[in-house]
Amino acid sequence: MEYNSLTELYISLLPAFKVKKRLLGITEYNNLQNEDIWKYLAVNKWKESCNLTISDMVNDIIMVDAENIINYKGELQ
Repeated sequence: MEYNSLTELYISLLPAFKVKKRLLGITEYNNLQNEDIWKYLAVNKWKESCNLTISDMVNDIIMVDAENIINYKGELQ
């Protein structure tokens, strides 16, 4: 499937973000937002990737280390 915009892609990934948020809900990282995960992966994982599939992206969302996202957010501030 092809996406006409990043918004369409983001919307199609919402179920994966929901799963990740549920997994984070039992940790001290339960305050991370979908956008935090999206931005971190976009810059640190997906930016240099070619031919990413939706399943690759879903896997990245589920498997990303929340502490890395927190550290990334801290660097931006």
